[in-house]
Amino acid sequence: MKVLITGIAGTGKSTIVKALNDRGIESVDLHDIPGLCFWQDKATKRKVEYTPVHSRDWFETVNRLCDIDRLKVMLNQKQDIVMAGTAGDNQQEYLPLFDKVILLQCSPAELIHRMQSRTNKSGYGKSKAEQDDNIEWQKEFDPQVLSYGAVPINTERGLDEVVDEIIQIIKPTYPN
Repeated sequence: MKVLITGIAGTGKSTIVKALNDRGIESVDLHDIPGLCFWQDKATKRKVEYTPVHSRDWFETVNRLCDIDRLKVMLNQKQDIVMAGTAGDNQQEYLPLFDKVILLQCSPAELIHRMQSRTNKSGYGKSKAEQDDNIEWQKEFDPQVLSYGAVPINTERGLDEVVDEIIQIIKPTYPN
């Protein structure tokens, strides 16, 4: 079974990938694969390197994309895999590649708290502009993913409880 765990920044994707791997369930954070998920300038169609954003205007000039061809190659290499990541502007192309989609959700207040205290590699989510954009994007992103049949999971509780719920959803492929 091919499973995608998605949700906007701060919902817990990377933390859950680590916890699933610790439990013996092969899981991949798509954002750890260089170039797979990227920002693209809307006008020039060129990839844009992320640097901390201090104005929400920047988000109007770029798309959040996933390299679909590379993702397909990765999916074809494994019969069973859990992947986690977000690239919303072409999700209609990659969501159907998965047997199950799980949408992680939490409140705007919790998202801001998590983004302010996170220690991710890119630093994304530290600026107010990024936090504000993330909260606004959630209003669009979550309903779109749910319309594809995603299973929503509230991540505002203990990590073990969330991971247990995910394992229940993806069974019998991944025994507990």
